[in-house]
Amino acid sequence: MIHVDVNMHGDLRRFLPDGAASQRLALPEETCVIELLERLQAQHDVWLAAIDNVAVPLTARLVDGAAIDFFPHMEGG
Repeated sequence: MIHVDVNMHGDLRRFLPDGAASQRLALPEETCVIELLERLQAQHDVWLAAIDNVAVPLTARLVDGAAIDFFPHMEGG
């Protein structure tokens, strides 16, 4: 198992319990970003993922102790 800190920005907080901005999760080793998003049921709502402040593809593997940030699609008007 690995442990990661998940940070949801903007309206993505709705995917964490009680609308929390962040949560520490235990995941199987070799979990990739898209698998985490699927677990949270947020795969269609994320525009950008970053691990330790570096933008990454959704296929990137998570490592123990990483901080992952998810950002929503931008809206304008």
